[in-house]
Amino acid sequence: MDVLADVLRGLHLRTKVYGRLEMRAPWGMRVEKPGHSLFYAVSRGSCLLEVDGACIPLSGGDFVFLLGGSSHVLRDGPGTRPMPVAEIYAIRGGRCGGLVHHGGTGAPTTLVSGCFLFEGTSLDPLIASLPPLIHVKGDGGVAARWLESTLQFVASEMEAEQPGYETVASRLSEVLFVQALRTHVASLPVEQASWLRALTDAQIGVVLQRLHENPEKPWTVESLAHLASMSRSVFAARFKAVVGEGPLTYLTRWRMHRAAQLMAGGDSTSAIAQAVGYDTDSAFVKAFKRHLGETPGAFRRRLKEREGDAAVVTR
Repeated sequence: MDVLADVLRGLHLRTKVYGRLEMRAPWGMRVEKPGHSLFYAVSRGSCLLEVDGACIPLSGGDFVFLLGGSSHVLRDGPGTRPMPVAEIYAIRGGRCGGLVHHGGTGAPTTLVSGCFLFEGTSLDPLIASLPPLIHVKGDGGVAARWLESTLQFVASEMEAEQPGYETVASRLSEVLFVQALRTHVASLPVEQASWLRALTDAQIGVVLQRLHENPEKPWTVESLAHLASMSRSVFAARFKAVVGEGPLTYLTRWRMHRAAQLMAGGDSTSAIAQAVGYDTDSAFVKAFKRHLGETPGAFRRRLKEREGDAAVVTR
């Protein structure tokens, strides 16, 4: 099993490309608390990203993923006054997508911007392992060069605006996200605990695969250590050092994450309890409430209310 693909499916990752921004100095753009994860990719030129008190230079081929939903500013230089992003998109009648021109007559910078939308993130190991900001530099080697070629494809789609261009650009953005994750993992210090790095570990990666394939099995530290070809004590220490938490803690959290996903499918509480390794409903309900803050019944009701609200909006 591809554990990362499994987790991404559970997140129901969706992307939306806001547009290809053709900026000429002087230019500046201010985004106030977007409320969701954003990305910016620079296909040519350079600019500054200011977020959470930091000023980050960006250049051609760079990709930035902002998970925290913080307010931020993009501009050609420190002296340029930024304009609210809504005013910039007002040029297109407030409609996202396609090609947007902004700024003066100076040096050009081309950006592709968009958002990532996730569902069910509270217990997801991928989201928990990500920093608020990922910056993939264009000079970062083979992976970054591959990233840049995909970015150029996205930019071309946004400029052409051929039928279906939004769908093509969104799918390519999902590829950009996965590739950015790979490059981010490669840049992490060896000693830093990270779920993403654990996926590439020869021994711990195998254990994660088995846990994701069969969360219902009565796993113990001993049985998992056997899979990793380690002693119990060495495995327990190694797993915590690489993943950032103990193996059974990780297993329980993953079981609850899977259970929350299964709730949307309409299965009974008993069936879900068995599917994630609980012999009794009472034990499952207790664990579910401890991790998600509400009973399975309350969680189901909230899901139905959210689905009902979504149906009203789309009518």
